[in-house]
Amino acid sequence: MTAALEITVTAPVASFRNPLYSGVQVTLPCPPPSTVAGLLAAAVGGWDRMPADTRIAMAFTARGKGVDLETFHPLDAEGKRRDATPKDHEFLADTTLTVWVLNHLDLWERALRRPVWPLRLGRSQDLASARTRRITLHAGAGSQGHALLPAEASTSGMQVRMPHAISPDRSRIQWGTYRYAPKGSAAKVDSSLRTDGGQAVVPLPPVHPRASAEEQVELPHIWAKSLDKRIRPPQPGEALTTHLQATTRALDLLRARVGALPGMDERFWTWARLACLFHDAGKIPNGFQTMVGNPPPAQPWGKRHEIYSLAFVEHVLAHLPEEERTWVGLGVLTHHRPLAGGEGSIRNEQLTLTDPQQVQDSFGPVDTASANALAAWLAARASAPAPAPVDQSDLAQATHRMLDRILKKWEHGESPDERAGLTAALLQGAVTLADHVASAHSPLLTDHPLVGADYPRRLRLELAGRGNSAYPHQERAEATTTHMVLRAPTGQGKTEAALLWSHTHTHDLAAGTGGTPRLFYSLPYLASINAMATRLRQVLGQDQVGVVHSRAASFYLSTASCDEHQLGDAGQERRRASRAVAQANASRLFRELVRVTTPYQLLRGALGGTAHAATLIDSANSVFVFDELHAYEPVRLGMILAMMRQWANLGGRIGVISATLPDRLLDTIRETLGENHRVELVEPDADYAWPRRHRLYLRQEHLTDPTSVEQIRDALRAGQSVAVIANNVADAWNLYDQLAPLAKELHGDDAALLLHSRFRTGDRSRIEKAIRDRFGTKITPRRPGLLVATQVVEVSLDVDFDVLHTSAAPLEALLQRFGRVNRVGALEGPAPVIVHQAHYAPRGRSGPEFADKVYDAEPTKLSWDILARDDGQELDERLFTTWLDEIYTSSWGDAWQAQVEESAANFQDYFLGFEQPLNDTSELSKAFDKMFDGVDGILAKDRQDYEDALFEKAANEEPGTGRLLASQYLIPLPHYARFLGTWDHKLKVLVIDAEYKADRGLTAIRSTSSTGSYQPGAIL
Repeated sequence: MTAALEITVTAPVASFRNPLYSGVQVTLPCPPPSTVAGLLAAAVGGWDRMPADTRIAMAFTARGKGVDLETFHPLDAEGKRRDATPKDHEFLADTTLTVWVLNHLDLWERALRRPVWPLRLGRSQDLASARTRRITLHAGAGSQGHALLPAEASTSGMQVRMPHAISPDRSRIQWGTYRYAPKGSAAKVDSSLRTDGGQAVVPLPPVHPRASAEEQVELPHIWAKSLDKRIRPPQPGEALTTHLQATTRALDLLRARVGALPGMDERFWTWARLACLFHDAGKIPNGFQTMVGNPPPAQPWGKRHEIYSLAFVEHVLAHLPEEERTWVGLGVLTHHRPLAGGEGSIRNEQLTLTDPQQVQDSFGPVDTASANALAAWLAARASAPAPAPVDQSDLAQATHRMLDRILKKWEHGESPDERAGLTAALLQGAVTLADHVASAHSPLLTDHPLVGADYPRRLRLELAGRGNSAYPHQERAEATTTHMVLRAPTGQGKTEAALLWSHTHTHDLAAGTGGTPRLFYSLPYLASINAMATRLRQVLGQDQVGVVHSRAASFYLSTASCDEHQLGDAGQERRRASRAVAQANASRLFRELVRVTTPYQLLRGALGGTAHAATLIDSANSVFVFDELHAYEPVRLGMILAMMRQWANLGGRIGVISATLPDRLLDTIRETLGENHRVELVEPDADYAWPRRHRLYLRQEHLTDPTSVEQIRDALRAGQSVAVIANNVADAWNLYDQLAPLAKELHGDDAALLLHSRFRTGDRSRIEKAIRDRFGTKITPRRPGLLVATQVVEVSLDVDFDVLHTSAAPLEALLQRFGRVNRVGALEGPAPVIVHQAHYAPRGRSGPEFADKVYDAEPTKLSWDILARDDGQELDERLFTTWLDEIYTSSWGDAWQAQVEESAANFQDYFLGFEQPLNDTSELSKAFDKMFDGVDGILAKDRQDYEDALFEKAANEEPGTGRLLASQYLIPLPHYARFLGTWDHKLKVLVIDAEYKADRGLTAIRSTSSTGSYQPGAIL
């Protein structure tokens, strides 16, 4: 039995602002331990009077929750007051905090009887009162109830990331991951203490500010990493024990995120944690220590430390069954290098380690005292028996024994069985991810913004404030407990419906797995990804939503806060770029729980290997939303669908949203996921009045025909905003040259804009901003003008025009183009959408025909025939799915489905069997990237500017800053364009001798080949 002081603190109102959310006043569900520490310090009269070893346990209840308005008086970048801003502020009502103090009971009993300073719970204006009583705690497990527990103590309740100790100057904060059930939990907790009533009492980490001081380093003379030359004054290199502890903590955090993995051995996370604890133990040899400058000068070593780490796994974990040691060793061995394949593989290294003596000779001398001290340290943290002393010969024998056992079991890197392959891929992912997170010192977020910010309630309050309510299909999406396909009109809240569905499944997965699911919101185009990320950051918090694609750093740079945009010294732009790179790197390291991305980034998880296995485990038990899934061509779509099945089998939930999704694609999704994964279709009610925003007109004249051009001129003369969308760049130039002079004469020099895919990144960003500023959906009053564009405008920009002239194209592309006109229904009647007949011809001298040398002829002609039935009519958007179904049930649709199914089957066979999950995948990764990416080029005249931006450096800037700044000169090109330029090996970029204008983009490439100059047009 243990004596304790039970302190009961009550407050009518309390609020604990979550610091992980910016721009909103979201309360945590319970006070952080650091807040309770502050209350105790106030009672005793300050930190210097509070015993540093004070240990507490706590529980908390609130009988209600509400929102009021508070007025904030923000300051601008210069410290001047700006306009007062009212904001929603969450609060908890009728609160009770129970604290169990486990030491210095007399001191705390006296202090709480007559507090030195007023007691406050949360904000300074929220006063509280306290009473105490002595109780006896009993040994044994208890119920979780409303207790706040360390995350590893329970799998019940929500995860919360909160500080437990803050230094007085706030320069150091100790954060912890906890479990808390606001409504209480009956789960049994393996605690050492409980109350008479059976409440588990689990001591929390130390809460005194001294706990925020740096931890004492054990075995500081053994380094894992060299000193960081950027730190002033110079500090010693990172101690091996420090890095191993950090990696193990990162693994604990990853486990708390992912939760229980379906189909995996229940010991999986134990193996992963031990692998993280032992993964770098092989850095003990003198050769490695010299390599990291301990002692200086640094000298090359050239040996694989992960192989030597096996000695400590075999020696220290000798009490475990051989099978378990083998799994731990496999995780250790493959956290940097592939098991087989390629010159750098472990199998290749093993060729020179055929017996223990070769191991000893290869890895060189080891300080025996240090090795035994490290072994004892590892044993203590692995809860293993104290190991017997060893010498170099013993370590060499242990290394060789385990290495030989692993390579025999995984001969040629092939999995012993199907289940083992997936387990190995996930294990490698867990260890490499934890290692990267620990090395980057970039903690993972654990509070889900959809849950912590109570998104459904906030959405309904926002709608009510505008006199609206949720659509029925949004309500049904929230109530859907299976995979979902949502089909609803543009502008009718599909994104909000997807978030409501995601909120439901985030809760459900958290309860079922004990984890905190990630939400991946996937879109097909970079511009639409950036727009969605901006939108979600406004809703869920600026620092809660990550962006992951090939140019994510550019997004972070473009969305930097206003004060960061203020011009200052010459290095200001580099500092902003450095911060943007750091943000992109953190997102790439899986920091945020909500990430907006392309599906190709997620598909890389199937490649496995040290580069991509982390993506696979991070996506387990996650929620996926795929927006505009129909936009992918059949081969890529098949790959995505096959991976969807893998995610579903790994506990994931799949949601697809679209305004134009044919039934055949819905059936294909259901068939691919299989009968074990039910997919529910959510649509507006049958009697729902779908919008009628457009009136259709078909014209036999091509878009570039003089008659068509004159019709567009008439619309400009009428003061309308006109979108002209061509199928290729050559037609876009032609139309812009004919129409821009009139638009500028009538409506100003900035009234005519041209957009296609062959602009420099910097110029395209400028043009897109000009388009949004003139034609954005929120611009009032509507402004006249002209935009001539190609397909890039279909789903990338949130714009709204009065009239559309477009070349004929497949129906899905046309419907997207229609969506740029009268988008928000602001016009009095349906807006005209005028479709012009395409030219059909082969791309070369012979071959199949293409519409304007871009689109397949068959679906384009089918679409024209369908639209011809409604020429001159208002378009009922309910019909769009019927039209698509007609196309997809044609012979073309049969061929489309065959391609999708073949692609899905191939991807399943080649990637998702995990037959060689730990082998070298570098060449496979290169081939994969070529499937999805073009090539970037720079103009020969920009080469020096590109080089200057690339190689200039500011003090302490993030690696990659120069490449981000240089990217403003890049022009995206298709793969075949690499033969039209010269590869610059120094700059690692294609240099093209080309004609270029800032308002027209790339107009010609002069090739040195026998083909002579090249005119971009149909495809380029």
